[in-house]
Amino acid sequence: MDRETLLERLRGIEWDDFEVKEAAGGVPKSAYETVSAFANTSGGWIVFGVKETKRRFEVVGVPDPDAVQNDFLTTLRTPDKFSHILDVKARWIRLDEKIVLAFQIPAANRFDRPLRIRAGGGWRAYVRVGGGDHLCNPREEARFHRDAAFISFDTEYADGAELSDLHADSLAWLRARVRLRDASVDLATLSDEAWLERVGLMRKGLLTRAAILLCGSFAAISRVNPTPRVDFRLLNYDSTDPVPEHRWSDRELIDGNIVRAIRVLLERFDRLVPNPFALEADGFTRRAHGPLFPLLREALINLLVHQDHGDHRIARIQWFRDRVIFDNPGDSLVPVDELLQGGVTISRNPLIQQTIRLCELAEQAGMGMVKLLERWEALTGHRPVVKNDPAQKTYAIELPWGEAGVTLQVTPPVTPPVTPPVEALLVLLEREGQLGAKSIRERLGLKDRTHVRETYIQPALDAGLVEMTIPDKPRSSRQKYRLTAAGRALLPGPSGPSSPHEEPQ
Repeated sequence: MDRETLLERLRGIEWDDFEVKEAAGGVPKSAYETVSAFANTSGGWIVFGVKETKRRFEVVGVPDPDAVQNDFLTTLRTPDKFSHILDVKARWIRLDEKIVLAFQIPAANRFDRPLRIRAGGGWRAYVRVGGGDHLCNPREEARFHRDAAFISFDTEYADGAELSDLHADSLAWLRARVRLRDASVDLATLSDEAWLERVGLMRKGLLTRAAILLCGSFAAISRVNPTPRVDFRLLNYDSTDPVPEHRWSDRELIDGNIVRAIRVLLERFDRLVPNPFALEADGFTRRAHGPLFPLLREALINLLVHQDHGDHRIARIQWFRDRVIFDNPGDSLVPVDELLQGGVTISRNPLIQQTIRLCELAEQAGMGMVKLLERWEALTGHRPVVKNDPAQKTYAIELPWGEAGVTLQVTPPVTPPVTPPVEALLVLLEREGQLGAKSIRERLGLKDRTHVRETYIQPALDAGLVEMTIPDKPRSSRQKYRLTAAGRALLPGPSGPSSPHEEPQ
C-alpha cells in the first residue's frame, strides 16, 4: 500500500479487507482480533494512526511509530498469543506531517486455519464479515477443521457401511460410465467389490464416504449427511427483480446420492436449455444438446465435487430468467485469481472428483472452470461472475444470459433431408398456422393417431423444424404445433429458399 492508495481507501468506508485503528495509546487489543479475522478470510490491511468518527476518517498519526510497530510485530510472532506465525509486512506512510502504520495481513494457509488468538483465558478465532470482526461459532470452526485435515472428508471410511448400503441402480450407472486409461483392465468382468477397490471407493474391504456419497442408499446417505444434495429452484423473474409473493414457479429438493442428483438435474437442464437446430458432424443427426448444456453440466459437477459434504447446508441452484446461480456450501480452497488462471486446483473431495472425471463428465483438474467461463462469455456475450467468501465458507458461480433470455452465437444449421410426410406437415403448418394433433389428422385426411405422431409430428420435432406451443407440458390437451425458423427456411416461397429453376431478377 502506498500513499495514494491509502488516501483513496480513506475516502471510502471500512470494508472486508481494510480496517483503521487510532492506536493513540499503543497497539489496541482489537487489532489482534482483526488479524485473526483477516487471516481466516482473504487477508487485508490494518492501518494505525487513523481515527474514525461518524463514518469519517481523520489522520491523527502514531505518537511513537517505531515502538508500536515493534510491539505489534513481536506479538504476532509469539506462540503464547497466536496459534500460528504470519508473515506480516509493515509500511510507514507520511500524511499531513504525521506517520501512519500500514500492516498487510496475509490469508492463512488452509492447514493453519482457523488462526486463533489467546484472549480471556482461552483461544478464540474470528472471521471478517463485511466491515466487522466476528467470533467463530462451533460450526464455523468445524468447517475450518475439515478443510485443514490432511485426510479429506470423502476419503475417510464410512463407519459400519456395507455393500448392501449402496443403491444398486446408482452403482450400475456409475460402473457403466467409468473408463480407466489402463486398457488391460476389463472393469465389466469385475464384481462390485473388486470394481470399488479398483477405482478407490473401497479400501481393504471398507467403503469410503465417497462411495456412499456417490451411490449410497437413502439410509446410508443419511448417516453421512442427512440433508438433500441440491435445492433446485426455477424462478420466473430476473435476479434483480423484487422477490414476488410466490418465490419460485418450481422447486425440487434432490435427496439421496450424487449420482441421483446428476441424473435428475441433467434431465432438467436438457428440458430448460435452448437447443437451436444444428447437425452433428455426420450431416444427418440432430445435435443432442444445445451449446450451453455441457457448460451447465460442468458447473453442476463443480458444485457437487467441491462442496463441503460434512456441512449440513444445502447446495442451491437458482434458475432465473436472466441467469443461473450455482451456490456452494464450501469456499474455494484456491484463491479466485489463481483459480481463474487455470491449472491450479486443490480438491476438497479428491476421491469424488477422480471418480467423476473417470466418468468423463468433467474437464481435467484446474482447467474446467477456465474453459467454462471463457466459453460461456463467447456464446452468450455475458461475462460470468465468481464469488468466493472464505468468511461464510461459500462459493458461487453466476452464469448470466441477459435480460432478454438466451441469445446464442451458433453456426447456421445445415439444411437436413426431409421425408415426404414431414414435408406435407410443414406445408400444412405454413398454410394453416399452428394446429393441434387432431386438426393435423383431419387436414391430412388421416385417422391413425400413432401413425401421424410417429411419421409426421415426432420426426419434425426431432429435426427442429416444428415446435410445441406448450413445450413444458408435451401432453397438454391444448398442445399445438407450429413451424420453427428452420422449418420455414425449408419451404419454397418468400420465407424459404427459391426454386432451383428460378432465375434471379
